[in-house]
Amino acid sequence: MKNVKLTYAILLGFILLAGCSGKSSLVKFIREGGLETKGLVNLALASNGTRFIVSKANPDHPAHTLNNGITSSENWDQGEGWESKYEGRFSRGGYVYREDDPRLDEMRRSGDAQDFDPDDPAWRGLRAQTTWGGGISTALGWVIIEFPEQKMVNRVVIHTIDSAEYPAAKFGVSDVQLQYWTHVVDSWKVVERFGKGKGQAGNSIRNSKSRVITFRFQPVKTSKLRLIIRWTNDSRQYNRGNYTYSSGTIRLLEIEAYGYEKDEQAEAEAEVVAASVIQDANEIAEIEIIVDNYVDGYNRQKTDMLMSSISPDYSKDEEKYPDLKKRMESVFEGYEHTGLELKNLEIELTDGGAKATSTYTAQYEGAADGSPPVTASGILIFRLSDATGQWKITRIDSQ
Repeated sequence: MKNVKLTYAILLGFILLAGCSGKSSLVKFIREGGLETKGLVNLALASNGTRFIVSKANPDHPAHTLNNGITSSENWDQGEGWESKYEGRFSRGGYVYREDDPRLDEMRRSGDAQDFDPDDPAWRGLRAQTTWGGGISTALGWVIIEFPEQKMVNRVVIHTIDSAEYPAAKFGVSDVQLQYWTHVVDSWKVVERFGKGKGQAGNSIRNSKSRVITFRFQPVKTSKLRLIIRWTNDSRQYNRGNYTYSSGTIRLLEIEAYGYEKDEQAEAEAEVVAASVIQDANEIAEIEIIVDNYVDGYNRQKTDMLMSSISPDYSKDEEKYPDLKKRMESVFEGYEHTGLELKNLEIELTDGGAKATSTYTAQYEGAADGSPPVTASGILIFRLSDATGQWKITRIDSQ
């Protein structure tokens, strides 16, 4: 009877598993960056005639390395990538302007303040000179991506430093904003992002610890983009008298800007439609990665990795997220090895989220109580939601 109960508990535990043991071609494709570029061209490459302009030149880590196609940190100490150090008065938040300009109050009332440029046009809205001669910044630095002519762009991928010596979580860029130049009003405008994650409700990205930061946004037609770096993971803030100062170092390997080479209106409109198709393909691939991540955690018996694919709103009958986590821990403690094979995974996007269906075979070996191996098979149906901005599993049923 004891063995029957244990077997039943293990089978219930498996029903709550989502994953795919083999790396499918689609998952491999997206992890290699293929899906990010499918149907698009990296317009930022120097070979496409694009040039980069940075807030501060550094001959030891020059700006031209930002669009040479190299994304690895391997040769950072040999000069690969752009590095820029900042130290000075700093105000985290919105744009700042020269305080003694008589037009500032009028522009604030009219709502046109962000179009005002008191100093260098490239620093528009990011640096001010006060009446007493002190400078205030709201960014550590910036990078302008200048295309040879107007392009339709809808994605920017930022590769920050990440190596054993310089891990991204300690030395990478953390807070960034992306803007495009609009010739209608001759001003910088913030891109309208989609795919915003939890805690990233705005169009900026904050608190990133990742090696790669991706902006996906509504397609824009522009001649240049501006990446604003507001904070890095090694930035520090301190006070001097009544004023706030900051120090930090920007370390970037590569910036990619994806869009379409041709500029005719009819083709541009068709490409916007194609971008929607690509977006759906992205969603499906991301869902498959969530499934794949879950099974990796399951087969490695790593509860935290497994639960990272589960939504905090998970609900199956009376079981909630904490109950599931506790039960998975119990399963891993009960067997030395847990294995899963998932076949014929089919993913369907719905109005309320997504549905993934697959056949499965699972094996459990090395039971703590000495019972024989357990094998289970059937069909699993996964329900997923991206309500938090990232796809997560909300329910799993079996047949």
